[in-house]
Amino acid sequence: MSNRRGKLGLGLLAAGLSTLLTVGPAHAAYAANSGAYSTSFVDGGGVVTDDFGEHYEELGNSLCYGCGNSSNTDIVALWQSILAAEDLLDLDDIDGQFGPATRAATAAWQQRYRLSADGMVGNDTWSRADDRLVWLSSRQITYTGSYQSGAVTFYRGDSSKTKDSGAYKLAAVWQYDRVKNMGGTRIHFNSSTIL
Repeated sequence: MSNRRGKLGLGLLAAGLSTLLTVGPAHAAYAANSGAYSTSFVDGGGVVTDDFGEHYEELGNSLCYGCGNSSNTDIVALWQSILAAEDLLDLDDIDGQFGPATRAATAAWQQRYRLSADGMVGNDTWSRADDRLVWLSSRQITYTGSYQSGAVTFYRGDSSKTKDSGAYKLAAVWQYDRVKNMGGTRIHFNSSTIL
């Protein structure tokens, strides 16, 4: 991972996000996700700043190095995307595997946000992360890194409704002037569908 610490210009990030909005997702809208709630994938309803924290119990335990649900899963790829947006993990390291590099990046993220730096993604970590989610458009949500080095864009629910409830889709991860487009439909907890 590069050790760059400069801030990404707001204009570059805005231009990149604008391009993503113009181009749109690679797949058609998933109307079946509208109003869909599940214990197998990330979803949300109402405000976005509790969407990740609401799922902690559904995970069964924390994401961590050596944990059973932390290998080859979408939820780990989602977390790694947040770490990449914070410039704590490289885009190429988003692989759905919670290994030693993800553990170290998680501990650094937790220190940055004044949490106990245990390197595990538990309830406090999820709840602090979703505090950074904001609506970008009628169904697009973004997480922006604290140093504005990057961002993660998500789609939630059905594009035919405004601020609709439903399943999350990981759209793209931005890091400085690079972007990693993500595919798939829903972000699952215990399987890999987006990488």
